[in-house]
Amino acid sequence: MSRLLHICYAGLFAILATYQKQIIGLFAGSDTYSFGKYSHGSLDVCPQAEPFLPSNKRVEQYVKDKVESSAYQREIINKLSGIIQIPSESYDELGPIGQDERWDIFFQIEEYIKKTYPRVLSTVQLDHANTHGLILTWKGSLPPEEVKPILMLAHQDVVPVLPEAVQDWTHPPYQGHFDGELIWGRGATDDKGYMISILESVDLLIKGGFKPKRTIILAFGCDEEITGENCGRPIADFLFERYGEKGIYLIMDEGSMGVQTEFNQSFAMVSVAEKGYLDATINVTAAGGHASNPPEHNAIGVMSEIVVELERQAFPAKLTPRNPMFGFLECAVVHAPDSSLLRDIRSRLGDAASDKRGAQEALAALLEDMQYYFKTTQSVAKVNGGIKVNAIPELVTAMVNMRLAVESSVGDVKHHYEKLLKAIAAKHGMAFQGFSDEFSSSIRKISLSTVEALEPAPVSPVASEAFEILSGTIRHTLKPLIEGQELIVAPYLMPANTDTKFFWALTKNIYRFTPINLVHNLNRAHTTDEFIKASEFVREPYFFATLILNADDAAGKK
Repeated sequence: MSRLLHICYAGLFAILATYQKQIIGLFAGSDTYSFGKYSHGSLDVCPQAEPFLPSNKRVEQYVKDKVESSAYQREIINKLSGIIQIPSESYDELGPIGQDERWDIFFQIEEYIKKTYPRVLSTVQLDHANTHGLILTWKGSLPPEEVKPILMLAHQDVVPVLPEAVQDWTHPPYQGHFDGELIWGRGATDDKGYMISILESVDLLIKGGFKPKRTIILAFGCDEEITGENCGRPIADFLFERYGEKGIYLIMDEGSMGVQTEFNQSFAMVSVAEKGYLDATINVTAAGGHASNPPEHNAIGVMSEIVVELERQAFPAKLTPRNPMFGFLECAVVHAPDSSLLRDIRSRLGDAASDKRGAQEALAALLEDMQYYFKTTQSVAKVNGGIKVNAIPELVTAMVNMRLAVESSVGDVKHHYEKLLKAIAAKHGMAFQGFSDEFSSSIRKISLSTVEALEPAPVSPVASEAFEILSGTIRHTLKPLIEGQELIVAPYLMPANTDTKFFWALTKNIYRFTPINLVHNLNRAHTTDEFIKASEFVREPYFFATLILNADDAAGKK
């Protein structure tokens, strides 16, 4: 009997040894055998580039030594402070350049750049797009037909500061005050800090004796904060005419996240796409009259019903592999310290990837605070109607701002709105006029029109040489926020729009990234007390200069 038990125990231990990892995985909830490629520490998902060190070590060391010197840091802080003092505000109602004198402030920006960076201006070719769009081209030794240029974007304009809000600022918005830790002022982060850092990187490379093989282009718009039509589009048209379709190697522009901590892990979040955009106007018209004899539902009542119905049937949140946020979560479950939330996410990624019924919605529901990344959002921003309390309103107007999910389209969103509003119009016996319908002369009517529309941006690849160079540069020049960790480079989604919307035809490699830790909602950009942390800002030129050097090394391999 004892021999038989011995044989049984031996067999059991052999089985346990054979399936040890599977059994542990069942209890640990995070092993390869439980979650396959999404297991913690998996090498199959979100691979990280090795840090990229430029071959031109002499120039890189020159730049690094400079940005780490206290004398240089005081100098670049003063440069940013100086350009903040130029209130280059852009307004929604600006007239054409050359006719509206409020554009003239941008002549001061150009003069400041020329005065502050004489070595850069004597090295590059300066072109203008619609007067105030600045294009600085540092020609490489190899022709752009053979080696595509790198393009770095920034914008000169800032969001206006309301006169009545100036008193709410800790320091005046256009003083560029430096308190020893922070540089305060409108544009400190968005986007003059970025622009100065790019200019500094080129200036340092020139001073260090660098001679590029790949052409380097800096382009600065003047109206990114409004439409971009006055400078952003003309710059893109200028460059398209010069370099042609897909004629640019890599485009860099400001990002919305930078270096952040999520899931207790340090990430460098590179936005590889932007949500789409749609501003729609809803008009409800009806017969007027004296308020003593009202209809059962006047135009305001109908509009109220429309708003309630739009919110009741809001666009659903779901997370699909087309969304860069799916890639971010893949990076999180593989690289971030394990947690119950990450285990829940990990358990759903596979089904969401294969589009199993309900899985994409269930995955999105786990991350309530991030819902706006996973769906088309809508915000009823303005409602106007009625002119007198004893008069029945004849016209009520609502304006709705929508940010389109990457899986959606302008056409999809318009169809959704037309379907909902057409039903309400029929319910009240009113005519309906859709976005593209012919004009209806009916007095009682619900109509839709488009103010501005933009499709979601194409998703830039992460499996490309350009992204690998960017990732390797990030991992070489930037540090994790949590000591002892790796800095993980991950794709991300930009919920707002930048001037890159005009440059889609020039390259598929468009990346939006600000190489600092953005806090308090983009360092309080667009609101009172905008700032940038000086210790991070002074190192930005090292990142951009190293990126240029690494991209130039790739040119040498062609």
